[in-house]
Amino acid sequence: MCLWAAEWQLSINIRKCSAITVHSSLSVSNRSYFINGEVLQYVDPVTDLGVLIDGRLSYKNHINSIVSKALNRIGILFRGFLCRDLYFLRKAFVTYIRPVIEYCSVVWSPCFKKYIDLIEKVQKRFSKRIPCLRALPYKERLSHLNLQPLELRRLHFDLIFYYNILNDNSPIKKDDFFKFHFPPVSSRRPTPFIQKPRLASKQLLSSFRYRSVDCWNSLTPETKNLTSILAFKKSLKNIDLTSFLYGSSFSSLSDFYISPLV
Repeated sequence: MCLWAAEWQLSINIRKCSAITVHSSLSVSNRSYFINGEVLQYVDPVTDLGVLIDGRLSYKNHINSIVSKALNRIGILFRGFLCRDLYFLRKAFVTYIRPVIEYCSVVWSPCFKKYIDLIEKVQKRFSKRIPCLRALPYKERLSHLNLQPLELRRLHFDLIFYYNILNDNSPIKKDDFFKFHFPPVSSRRPTPFIQKPRLASKQLLSSFRYRSVDCWNSLTPETKNLTSILAFKKSLKNIDLTSFLYGSSFSSLSDFYISPLV
């Protein structure tokens, strides 16, 4: 990096550079890293392109941060505006609050229920504060607002990114990222599918390359082989994926797959 920066006559601000060790609880490196002879300070967590990354790759710090920020914005919205029109409030939520808790979700989307529920609390809190919806169950509040569960939206984002990787619409090479199984032609489902590692650590369970593999493999060959990303996104609206939702709020949300992905 130093040679590249020198070649292009770019100076590196050492004060803005840091190091982080990605490790298990049993192994922590104390190795020192230098740039132009100056040692880098270790930090944990570190912010990289707006995402808080810790050494265990748990992303719990990031999730706590974005939930806190989104809840704060909900408070500002309801204190700052007297209007309680559903269309106005929905538009404000979709524009100014929801992006906070969905930015780069394919990187950090959790698979553990406590974090799934924590993120979903943002949309539950928002919909609960609307006077005309306050007494309704969460499912009905979302129906009136024409919103999907946040976990379902993150699952859609995962599947869309899978589609882009597998169709070479991403700089990520599919053979470097996934392993495939090719069943014999005589089998019931002769189409290839993505293999999951047999043993998974907690970090791997939440990783993008692992957490949505079962859902992707459940899609029909007709859906996977669609020739455009727009057609693929449209097809997801008509597929019931609620069996792949693990949050505690979703046991009775079996008909949300018909809602549009806004």
